[in-house]
Amino acid sequence: EQDFGNYQDPHAIVKAKSERHRFGAFYYRFPHGESASDVFDRVSTFLDSLWRSFESGRAQNYVLVAHGISIRVFLTRYFRYSIDQFHMLANPKNCEMITLGHDGSGRLLLDGRCELELSEKKEKEGEGGGGGDDGKNDAQQANGKDGNGGEQVQKKGSATAATVVTGYKNYSKLRTLPPQYVQPRSMRMSWNDN
Repeated sequence: EQDFGNYQDPHAIVKAKSERHRFGAFYYRFPHGESASDVFDRVSTFLDSLWRSFESGRAQNYVLVAHGISIRVFLTRYFRYSIDQFHMLANPKNCEMITLGHDGSGRLLLDGRCELELSEKKEKEGEGGGGGDDGKNDAQQANGKDGNGGEQVQKKGSATAATVVTGYKNYSKLRTLPPQYVQPRSMRMSWNDN
């Protein structure tokens, strides 16, 4: 996870995000926070200890749970993506999975990503689980805390709507940002480079 600093002053945050957009998300450090480069350093240390744990106790599968920036940095570090390639990657969506497979000789390969498929289920008042007087208050129902096991419930007038997971859709490639949001960086190696 990346520390974005103090989010108390809305004007300072707007200014910081504008600066980050111009400067580039990888190296821009938020005031009193960190840059993706700082996260890269932590992920590098984590990868070293992860490889040691692979050697000491092998398992069929491993699951790593992380925030979007950490996932992008992990992929950049492991697959040696350039900073421009890092900037092209979009953060995974909520509950999206990036899958890596083993090649049999000690290397991980990118298998792709899995995205949740969601649908909205509507019920009228009094039908099924959610509309009746079951002792739950409106705040609990609106926050999805009414015991519907993975369903996000919202009351809409006399009907209840629940978003339910219906499956996963697999993609072979990572999500990237639209081209208008990607700013390639130019590097000068000496004073007279254009």
